[in-house]
Amino acid sequence: MTDTLSDLLTRLRNATMASKELVMVKPSRAVTAVLKVLEEEGFVIKTSTTEDHCEVRLNTAQPIIHIKRLSKPGIRRYVKSSAIPRPRTGLGLIVISTPKGVLSGNQARKQKVGGELICEVW
Repeated sequence: MTDTLSDLLTRLRNATMASKELVMVKPSRAVTAVLKVLEEEGFVIKTSTTEDHCEVRLNTAQPIIHIKRLSKPGIRRYVKSSAIPRPRTGLGLIVISTPKGVLSGNQARKQKVGGELICEVW
């Protein structure tokens, strides 16, 4: 597997559609950083990581309806802080990789940093 982030997003999307609460993914630094942002925003309840897998418990009270990868390995998308999109007119979440770490779109706008768009969730 070369793209662990796409695998994470696909597993989260499939688990949501199948009404599953627990998802197992392959850990990496990028995966744990994205899961941390999703946990802060309330889409994920709890994550626990070991060397060979990462357990993700989804929030059934606030389910993930839509999750989409924006920047792919073949086509990277970079934006300035003023051009960070607002999905669902502010109700959605953008995850962005910045020089200050992986942040949500709102945090990146407040800190006035741009970066690579990772995904959008609502």
